[in-house]
Amino acid sequence: MIDAAVPLLAGAFIATAVAVRAGGSTRPLALALGVAAAAVLFWRRSAPTVTLVVSGGLALALFAVDQEAGAVAVIAPAIALYSFAYSHGRFHLVAALVGAAAAVMLADLFLAGHQAHRLTLQTAAHVALVAIPVLAAEALRNRRAYVRLLLERLEQAERTREHEAQRRAEQERLRIARDLHDVVAHTLTTINVQAGVAAHLLERDRGNAREALATIETESREALEELRTVLGLLREPRNGNAPLEPTPDLAAAGTLIERARTTGNEVSFEIDGEPPPRVPEAVQLAAFRILQESLTNARRHAPGAATSVKLAYRVDGLRLAIENDTGVAGDVERGSAGVGITGMRERATALGGTLEVQPSGTRFRVVADLPYRRTD
Repeated sequence: MIDAAVPLLAGAFIATAVAVRAGGSTRPLALALGVAAAAVLFWRRSAPTVTLVVSGGLALALFAVDQEAGAVAVIAPAIALYSFAYSHGRFHLVAALVGAAAAVMLADLFLAGHQAHRLTLQTAAHVALVAIPVLAAEALRNRRAYVRLLLERLEQAERTREHEAQRRAEQERLRIARDLHDVVAHTLTTINVQAGVAAHLLERDRGNAREALATIETESREALEELRTVLGLLREPRNGNAPLEPTPDLAAAGTLIERARTTGNEVSFEIDGEPPPRVPEAVQLAAFRILQESLTNARRHAPGAATSVKLAYRVDGLRLAIENDTGVAGDVERGSAGVGITGMRERATALGGTLEVQPSGTRFRVVADLPYRRTD
């Protein structure tokens, strides 16, 4: 609609001005040239270069026919110059400016009767007017480029936010899955072992059977509490009074080992070095869960086997080594250890550390190096 309205309005304006200003003998030709210069503007978007050249030539021809009418027809090449400047690069824009300025100076010279000394400030003003459509087109192009850049940045920021939200959700999902696995696997393994002991001793040694059943009751109750805590974090909090359990840390490692001993496993615990003033909570949690999973695997695959736990505090991190007798090595090689080892490795890797699983003959060893601070 606008593309058609511009040449129509320009044609109407030029035709009216030519009809008023042109002499009686030159009016028909001047009118035809002016209308033709405006009509060419219909192609200013599809062929801006051709439109600029043709409209400019028709305007100069109109100057030659009737100087008074030709002064009005410059509106057509001015519009064509605007379209040309908007659709082309700066090199073409400068070339068009030079050409248009030269055409204006030639026209002024022609009007002045080819007398160079007649060029006045009016000619300079005419040349300066040529820059108006060019500057308008450049301003509009810069504005649209700026708006387009803003929209692209907004879209990029939106995509970044969505990607970050997905990444955080995935990390949280994996964290919850690891915690649930650690809690359930550890507790159910203990319950399974104690239930087997209770069933075996129920008729021969009721006292030990009763102790095994009491252990099952304690372990299951604590497991339920841990599960409630983990699942409570998944719910929308209705108020700020939701009870939260403290995060497991290395201070609870002794309790974990004592529980393993009550299931019949012989577990030794050794600490090497002095702990730093503050060990990050994430490192303590990872070490606790790795120890928990390793003791669970030892009870599951090598019940009653001797297990050694060594915790070494170093300058830049801590090393946790768990080693037990035969049983789990063959199962791990066949891939029946489930996702426990994968979860341990993910915990270590998330902190910038490493986890090595070393099955060899009659021994199975898990070594986790957990730095206090990420270095990558």
